[in-house]
Amino acid sequence: MSRLYPGRPRLRAVAIAVLVAGFGSSGIARADATQDEIQALKAQVNSLMQKLEDLSRKQDANQAKTEKIEQKVETQPAAGAGASAVDAFLKGFYGTMDVSIDDTTKGIPSSQSVQGYNWTPGGGYLPNGAPVTKTSVGRVGWMPALSTNKSTLGYRGEHKIGDTGTKFVYQIETSLSITATPGLSTGYTAQGNSVKGAVGSGDTYAGFANGRWGSLKFGTSYTPYKKSTDRLNPFSGQLGDYAVIMGNTGGDSRVEFGTRQDHSLWYESPKFAGGASVDVLFSPGQNRTYDNVVQSAGSPDCNGGNMPGSGNLPLNCDDGGFSNSLSLALKYENGPFYGTMAFEQHQNVNRNSDGIGANNPIYGYYSGAGVPWIDNATQILPAGTTTTIPLGAYTTDIATEWAFKIGAQYKFDFGLTVSGILERMRRNVPAYLQYQNERSRDGGWLALTQELTVDDSVSFGWGHAGATPGDPGGQHNYNAINSNNTADMYTLAYKHKIDKALTWYVDGALTINRGNAHYDLGAGGRGVTTDCHDGTNTVFVDYSGAGPTTWGGCRIEGISTGVNYKF
Repeated sequence: MSRLYPGRPRLRAVAIAVLVAGFGSSGIARADATQDEIQALKAQVNSLMQKLEDLSRKQDANQAKTEKIEQKVETQPAAGAGASAVDAFLKGFYGTMDVSIDDTTKGIPSSQSVQGYNWTPGGGYLPNGAPVTKTSVGRVGWMPALSTNKSTLGYRGEHKIGDTGTKFVYQIETSLSITATPGLSTGYTAQGNSVKGAVGSGDTYAGFANGRWGSLKFGTSYTPYKKSTDRLNPFSGQLGDYAVIMGNTGGDSRVEFGTRQDHSLWYESPKFAGGASVDVLFSPGQNRTYDNVVQSAGSPDCNGGNMPGSGNLPLNCDDGGFSNSLSLALKYENGPFYGTMAFEQHQNVNRNSDGIGANNPIYGYYSGAGVPWIDNATQILPAGTTTTIPLGAYTTDIATEWAFKIGAQYKFDFGLTVSGILERMRRNVPAYLQYQNERSRDGGWLALTQELTVDDSVSFGWGHAGATPGDPGGQHNYNAINSNNTADMYTLAYKHKIDKALTWYVDGALTINRGNAHYDLGAGGRGVTTDCHDGTNTVFVDYSGAGPTTWGGCRIEGISTGVNYKF
């Protein structure tokens, strides 16, 4: 930068020139000038020199400041670069906040006549005396509640690895508790050691991604079996979430297939030409026991989704604990059409609690010689065949479970989206344990969503759970000869987009259970669920428990309104 004022050498030259001019003029006018005039001229020159010196010092000070500013500017990034870095960091945050006000009823009668049964060799189940009247306990009618539904907070980012085209990717996620204090995932119907609101309680991973070959990740995640049909569920997190039926083998509020898996590694392919892609996840069991009665190494809960002893059972993982799991999904998308096939398998699933429940003497529904789950001897089955039931078979109920589904979705140009799923779930147990097998069944899902305006839509859903080979009985009003244990769930919802991020919704749902079925409302991520358990809370020394009692055939219904905010 050029100087604004001349330097000291130039000042001296100016002063000298002025003096020379002054003396020259005085020489010309020597005859006329007086000595006083000469002294006055010298005084003026000296005054001028002083002013020039002061001006030079100020100029030097300004020059030093200018150079310091220039140096500072050169060492700083370009204007706006710092703000861009901050913006890039903040963009890594994402989340969902969903809060609703509900009013639901369990649909359990205050009292019900229950018929006890005996097992008669060659005759099957026969009535055992007069029916017994059972009375439900607690508040089983309409009750209001506030619920936090599938709310999360997370951060994701990436790091480029040189010029390889491969990136290190990561994500940290936690669930949010808005309407309740964060804590252990416990309730009066199930208990867990996992903590809501803790870092890592959501989909959390580290891995590598490349646009050409896809991504490989390690951590905790929902399985491809679930993710493949998420878009077919317009009621995610609401009362009528399809997880009440889909992927849910036993009813209640715990979903078996399509849940979040700990200690997993998975591969996600890029979308191939034509619109196809594939996802595969494997989770090692990390369990040293042959029957998976303890937690997996490194996990606070059993693989089945609860803590040992949950539900007033012995302190084991015998209510769904399993070893290795495999989940995969093939997806195809082309224009308005989307289709998927998905499969998931859990190895050596421990269901000893089903046998323990069937042998629970507290309820007194079954008695007499020849009851298969009590005697475990040679029995004559109703069909006239003879089979040998191993001694203690009900305490070695270990078998592989699997699920398979086909789903499709089509969006018409007039705003109607149609989604459907057919699902098959099986538990591979021998014939002598089929009497308590409630895990094998078929099911289906149908959803219709019509866009009314750019911001308004209405959705209808129907889920159906087919009949199962048997039922473990035990802790509910079990009818031994009632095989019509099917269920249907109906959901109707209206949504209004307040803006791009905020949506208000209202929905109503109804679950109709038949026979011994006991599906709920709210499974799959809601903070508050409504199931078929009453308020019984008697615990015995041997943990057999007399509660909470499950009332098969309950008719659950409710209405909910809330807001969903995504950022």
